[in-house]
Amino acid sequence: MQCSKRICILIPAYNAQETLGSVLKKIEPLKIDTLVVNDGSLDETKRVASENGVQILEHPLNLGKGAALQTGFQYILQKDYQVVITLDADGQHDPSEIPSLLKIYQSVKPDILVASRAAEFGRMTFLRRFWNRLGVKAVARLCHSDITDSQSGFRLIRAKVLKEVSLSTSRFETELELLIKACKKGFSVLSVPINTQ
Repeated sequence: MQCSKRICILIPAYNAQETLGSVLKKIEPLKIDTLVVNDGSLDETKRVASENGVQILEHPLNLGKGAALQTGFQYILQKDYQVVITLDADGQHDPSEIPSLLKIYQSVKPDILVASRAAEFGRMTFLRRFWNRLGVKAVARLCHSDITDSQSGFRLIRAKVLKEVSLSTSRFETELELLIKACKKGFSVLSVPINTQ
């Protein structure tokens, strides 16, 4: 894949032994460096990641998805990657969509590219849908952009965003915090539809 040496896939994982292996197998043909942050899992998540030959960082205790993302972001910056692609360990995001995201990124050059699950909102619980739509409205207003999914964990983020945005949350709200703070700093955000599994 073009420029794959400057790209890293980041997967925060907590008790994901049942799904992580399948996600990593789908990523393998892409030949992109992959980092799993094992967020204090009590199951065999670490073993599954090790068997798939990816880089692993560990939290001794469960600190939250946001904390796992921040640990991964620090690694991304230390290793001088230019782009990070985040996706969840539960298998809801299809890694075969990554080449499409990269094509859009190479063409449009947004600072953050959010893979939107908007077509799947009908399957979400009322509470998840409510918070997502509230986040969508806030981010859309700040970014002056048609953001359709503020909570999607499937994103492409330029490293320069991570250098300039300071995050203070440690759980699921981190993804929304990143979008809001990036928009306030003038970074561009683009939302594109994807299929979920």
